Amino acid sequence: MGIKIGTNGIKGVIIFGFCILFISQSFSFENKSSISKSLSKLSIIEDTKQPGFCTIFCVSKGNSVFFGNNEDWKNPNTFLWTEQPTDSSYGVIYLGYQDLFPQGGINEKGLAFDANSLPGIKLKEHRELLKPYQAIVNTYIMQKCATVEEAIKMAKSYDWSQSFGGILRGQFMLADATGDAVVISADHNGEIVFTRKPKGDGYLISTNFNRANYENRFGSGQCKRYNTTTEMLESALKKENIPVEILADVLNEVHEEGKILNTLYSNIFDLAQGEIYLYYWHQFDEVFEINAANWISINTEPKRISSLFKQETVDKANNEFQKYNYFKIVMIIILSLIIITLLSTMYIKRKQEKLKK
Repeated sequence: MGIKIGTNGIKGVIIFGFCILFISQSFSFENKSSISKSLSKLSIIEDTKQPGFCTIFCVSKGNSVFFGNNEDWKNPNTFLWTEQPTDSSYGVIYLGYQDLFPQGGINEKGLAFDANSLPGIKLKEHRELLKPYQAIVNTYIMQKCATVEEAIKMAKSYDWSQSFGGILRGQFMLADATGDAVVISADHNGEIVFTRKPKGDGYLISTNFNRANYENRFGSGQCKRYNTTTEMLESALKKENIPVEILADVLNEVHEEGKILNTLYSNIFDLAQGEIYLYYWHQFDEVFEINAANWISINTEPKRISSLFKQETVDKANNEFQKYNYFKIVMIIILSLIIITLLSTMYIKRKQEKLKK
């Protein structure tokens, strides 16, 4: 049986194609709140098809301790906000997206965290332990712990299987002002395990393979970002001291840039001094510096990260984002034209068959 399609049907297809085009063009760099859920970075709580990448490291030498991170994802609505201290909790500066669910941060004691995404691992149940009612690392640990040692102790007190829907889709990295650092992940049995940084001068790196279970990873073979970061940190440790600029070079070298994922912001925390160095959209020629204690005391409203930078820097990011967005629009137009052409051809062929009868 042939497919019947009239003139009105073709008009409908054409209108449909232009509607798609209009919707695509309405996607602006500064306003995507209506689709925030679908564009959020892959959370280790939610299951999505496309992982965010992220390169995280801690490096220490002498009394200097730094924590670096690239936030790699596709949602440009990035924010910085504070959680105020109480009599029983520490103040925290968090970074993330418009839903204000913490993706990374540093507390007033110099404890920092961030996370990488990984394929999910079903967690083993431990009902004899505490049930978490909030995010274990992002909330409990960051607001209650001052050191990695305290963080590990708290992490061990909870039944992780009662969080994340019972499946862990990532790993956390934590570091403190003493130079201690750890990656918290799940092993092949679903047990929570801890990969520690060696004491003293050195580093710990976390990308998108499980530090305790190598088979649990995105991609195959060696992670190029991990290898590059390793080589550059090894070189940095040979110097008398480690300036922030060298660490910014590391993040720049392993940043993501493309149609699917981009490094939306980068942060370097000086954990010993409580200083934050923030970069926007893989642009390392402008840095926004924050003293963590002062910023927490000001208690400002959540700020869009782009608002902290010069308009020139924001415009560069916006232009790049729109370039990738235009590519998607062109692909939609091409697809719409192909569909219209096929349906038109079918209509004409059907009309010719009727005339022959």
